[in-house]
Amino acid sequence: MLRTHHISLALVIGGVTLALLLGSWAEYNRQKRALSWALSAQGEQLQTALNGPLDAARQHVAGMRQSAERNLRQAGFVDASLAERLERRNLAPLRDAPWDRMPQDLVKDMGSIHVNPSAGGDYRRELNAPLGALGQVVAAHNTQSRLVWSYFYDAPQRWRWVYPAQSRDEVFAATGKSDMGTALAVFWEAQGARPVEAAGPTRNPQKEPVWTLPHTDTLKGIPVVSVLAPVYAGNAYVGVMGTDLAVDALNAVMQQHPLTLGQAWVIDTEGRTLAASDSKAALPAGPYTTEAGWLRFALRGSPFSLVIYQPAEAVASQALSKTWPMMLTGLLGLLATAGTALWLSRRFTQPALQLADYVQNAEGPNIKRPPKVPALWKPWFVRAGRAAIDRRDQLMHHHQRSSQLEKRVAQVEAQARTSGSTNDNHSKI
Repeated sequence: MLRTHHISLALVIGGVTLALLLGSWAEYNRQKRALSWALSAQGEQLQTALNGPLDAARQHVAGMRQSAERNLRQAGFVDASLAERLERRNLAPLRDAPWDRMPQDLVKDMGSIHVNPSAGGDYRRELNAPLGALGQVVAAHNTQSRLVWSYFYDAPQRWRWVYPAQSRDEVFAATGKSDMGTALAVFWEAQGARPVEAAGPTRNPQKEPVWTLPHTDTLKGIPVVSVLAPVYAGNAYVGVMGTDLAVDALNAVMQQHPLTLGQAWVIDTEGRTLAASDSKAALPAGPYTTEAGWLRFALRGSPFSLVIYQPAEAVASQALSKTWPMMLTGLLGLLATAGTALWLSRRFTQPALQLADYVQNAEGPNIKRPPKVPALWKPWFVRAGRAAIDRRDQLMHHHQRSSQLEKRVAQVEAQARTSGSTNDNHSKI
């Protein structure tokens, strides 16, 4: 009976422990899923935030292109006298930088024109294309500080217009050249971006806005990405409208939307980093797949992607930290319950079973000594022992009396038989 009690107690405690472990495991997995969902939601929010500056740059260039093509398509309705009025304000025009010597307040509002003196053609015939978008360009740069430059590049690569203004001396100093022809070649190349070719009909027959890979701006020396839109006059490729967006704009968004878990990067199609949530964290090698623990979000209208990495050990650690209070509470409850059950068992249940077993087995001539039990139960065992001794003594006394009576009866019967034999002998005589 006592063994059955111990087995039952062990089964109950084991069952409660198993239930606690299963509940903790289920909560741990729930926390892991919750962390993954939360990170995915944060990724979507960060994606929306990063789309902001990219959309603004793309829409800005699209508006510039629309204005330029409208002016080229409806040349008769365009005020062509603006270029003439500007030339009249130019006291000593330079051949390679026609607007460089205009009054500074006017240069600040109009931007700059740079011409390759060795190239043929007259830039003034196509000047209405960028000038038609001037108001929009000025407004965009006043409201969006991360826009570095806005520009129009002539398709034959003879001249360019740029806003804000870049002086002739600044161009020469930045490019390290001493003549405008070779200096402009640096801009046409743009560290391999080649904006005129990238937006042209050969590489962009669908005539869509295109993004360049990140490169360093020639004048300011900061990393930028360029969005370009081809400009057509009918079927003729006239040039390209573009704007440079500082990569720091993406970094600023990343810092404004920190992740509670994991690290994030903005990458291009070749896996190069544009921006990161932690500048000290290097981008691990791909593939950036869900199976490898990555979240990936495409950035609208661009070849760039937002990738987020959540190390499995970091997720497990944070999930465990969230699960641990519940586990600790359950463990303490289990210990308290088990301790209470064991205490009650040792103080009451087990002694009661031992007493029942002692009473049941306290029969016969040899009565065992009572087991070690709490002091509260000792009087009961003493009482049970005395009662057993009394029963044994009474039983022995009854056995003795019975034996004596049996002997007495036997003696009487023997005497009776002896007396009967004597009487028979006398009768015969």
